[in-house]
Amino acid sequence: MEKLNVAVYIRVANKETSREDSAIENQKYIVNQYLKENIKGIKSKKYYIDNGFSGTTYNRPDFKRMIKDIEEKSINTVIVKDLIRFGRTNNTLDRIEALKRKYNINFISVAENIDSINKKEESECFFAIRQCMRDQYRESIRAGRRFTKERMER
Repeated sequence: MEKLNVAVYIRVANKETSREDSAIENQKYIVNQYLKENIKGIKSKKYYIDNGFSGTTYNRPDFKRMIKDIEEKSINTVIVKDLIRFGRTNNTLDRIEALKRKYNINFISVAENIDSINKKEESECFFAIRQCMRDQYRESIRAGRRFTKERMER
């Protein structure tokens, strides 16, 4: 088995929320517990943390640094607490699949029970359905905000 150079990617959208509930520390704990209990052969582990950045954009400093490290082949495994930490866009799954194919990386999402090392991936169909549900949720939040703003301006 190849030695794993692991990228632990953590993101919170709101800095104040992360301070209040220790979202960053919670994500670290969950991911580290998963690695400890399920993954063998870790050579190195590097944290990439974007605090105060939305998942609706990939223009995040540590996300870009992680992608650069993947491209330079210093990272061969990415782990997140859940998929929305990686991204909250229509093409999140496509981005993950493209990285897996192009750079032969492993991908783990603890909450969704996706683990390409231990072959615990959900079916592609269910994986895509979950992403569509997240996209719909994001759009409903936006619509609700627009509705409230319009009502408040009356």
